[in-house]
Amino acid sequence: MSSILWPAEPTAGWPFVAEMQASAWVAGVLAAAGIGILRSVRRAALCAVLALLAVLIVPRVPAPSFSDATNPTRVFSLNTYWGKADDKRIARAIDELKPDVVFLLETNTEEIASVADKTGYLPMTQPRPGNDRADNVVALVSASYKEKTGAHGNMVRGLTRFQTPRVNAPLHGNSEFVGVHAVAPAKDDRPAWERDLANLSEWANSRRHLVLAGDFNATRSHPRYRDFELSDCTGHLAHTPTWPAVFPVIRLDHIMTTGECLGGGTKRILGTDHLAVWADVTT
Repeated sequence: MSSILWPAEPTAGWPFVAEMQASAWVAGVLAAAGIGILRSVRRAALCAVLALLAVLIVPRVPAPSFSDATNPTRVFSLNTYWGKADDKRIARAIDELKPDVVFLLETNTEEIASVADKTGYLPMTQPRPGNDRADNVVALVSASYKEKTGAHGNMVRGLTRFQTPRVNAPLHGNSEFVGVHAVAPAKDDRPAWERDLANLSEWANSRRHLVLAGDFNATRSHPRYRDFELSDCTGHLAHTPTWPAVFPVIRLDHIMTTGECLGGGTKRILGTDHLAVWADVTT
């Protein structure tokens, strides 16, 4: 429906369009109430409550997996909100989940050094020196994953305003794992947001054996987000919200793959306004 009402071109740059698309679920709740009110106020309230419960509960129900994949890769991504996330809690989450590939967004040199020291994970790329804001996106891998896949890192250029690190795994089917941070659709950055997503989807749709992970600043209600032809991995029956962390209402953080989605979930890390996301994927 959002594609019909607000096609990506030219509406993506218009004020408040992105915000209205992201909150489209509210319209569903109101529509349910509207249908109910045709019969009675009590029925309207019941319909609204049932719709709201569906919005809250369904994204938290684990999705069944019938895959026979035997060698998935676990990917973890966290927007650390300018590097203010608690380093110890990041390290604890990594120790608990044991991901193969990690992406930290809005990070900095000190945070990467601290997490690497506490976990033994190996940075495949580095943040821009002296930059402590949204630009920095860094990839890390476990030592065992690097050894068995020959993993090495580089940067993909020209896709978004921010860093776009890539982990290449030549001994794992030539898989690529790419960290994503699209600019937020705020004020004068709305055209840049639309351009970031268009560049990312066009590039990703031409690749094989690819995983994207990070903060897309977009939901599946946004037409540009639906341009991606990859599978979106949540581990649940619907998109579990990731923002804001205190009471998440929309999912901005995603893990996508050209392969299969297996398990997945979210994790709260103090100090940032995003939940971390993780998923088990094939490519």
